[in-house]
Amino acid sequence: MRSLLARYAFGRQESLDRLLRFATVGSITTTLDFVLFTGFVAIVAAPGPANILSYSCGILVSYVLNRSWTFRARHSHLQALKFVLGTLTGLVISTCLVALLARWLPAPLAKILSVPPVFAWNYLVARLWVFRT
Repeated sequence: MRSLLARYAFGRQESLDRLLRFATVGSITTTLDFVLFTGFVAIVAAPGPANILSYSCGILVSYVLNRSWTFRARHSHLQALKFVLGTLTGLVISTCLVALLARWLPAPLAKILSVPPVFAWNYLVARLWVFRT
């Protein structure tokens, strides 16, 4: 019984550590995304296309860091494909939210408000489907 409780506690701590690592990687890629987004909005002027460009830039960085540091998984082509599919779905969610919210709010604020739901989507996809640990 004691070892079962120890494994449960360790598993919970490991899950929390993984979530914190994912949030750290997400902070890095979100900062990159936001900086590029504001620059693209100034150049392209439309929040939708600007979001597609800026979000896409962080996908490779996110995959490498999450695979090697967050989930400590070995690379596989299937895993990379799943990651791209999951994050492209996150991109669609993000772009729809940004485009919708930018109708009533400044584009940078719309971008910021899109982050929490997309973060939740990306974490669940990575944890439960891509890196299944």
